[in-house]
Amino acid sequence: MKTTSILAKAVILSLVFLNLSCSKDSSDSNNSNPVNTSATTFKLDGVLITADETEATVYNNTVAGGQYIDVYAYKAGVQVLELHMPATVGNYPAQHAGFTMADSWLTYQDGSGANLLDYYHSDSGTMNLTTCDLTADELRGTFNFVGNNTAASKNITEGNLVVTEITHQP
Repeated sequence: MKTTSILAKAVILSLVFLNLSCSKDSSDSNNSNPVNTSATTFKLDGVLITADETEATVYNNTVAGGQYIDVYAYKAGVQVLELHMPATVGNYPAQHAGFTMADSWLTYQDGSGANLLDYYHSDSGTMNLTTCDLTADELRGTFNFVGNNTAASKNITEGNLVVTEITHQP
């Protein structure tokens, strides 16, 4: 009788701990927009945007002396992101002014790109390139930046870069 009571208490206690751990996981995640591992995503002033297409070009920058990557992301056929960074894994400050081969230059484009005010160039932020496999044509990373067009700013947060197609230029 005593063994059955101890066993019943152990089972109940185990169920309570299991329930708490499951509840804790779901409440801690509190992420209504899970990372999309198959597409480039970012939040524009808090609104989630998922790119329809993301492509990249890798090339040798003879002036700066190294390989560089240009990434272009499109939504509904319109280019919305233009990201530039060294062709190697790393965490690069996002800046437009004083841009060098050790930095990234990140731009959000609002509209057709016909007007200079459509381009919001990075004043601050980071590009963290976590995968740079130029043989398998795969880039992955995270980014965030404040873009400015001299008249207004845009906040790009929770950026998730996914590229599976890279054009290689000699």
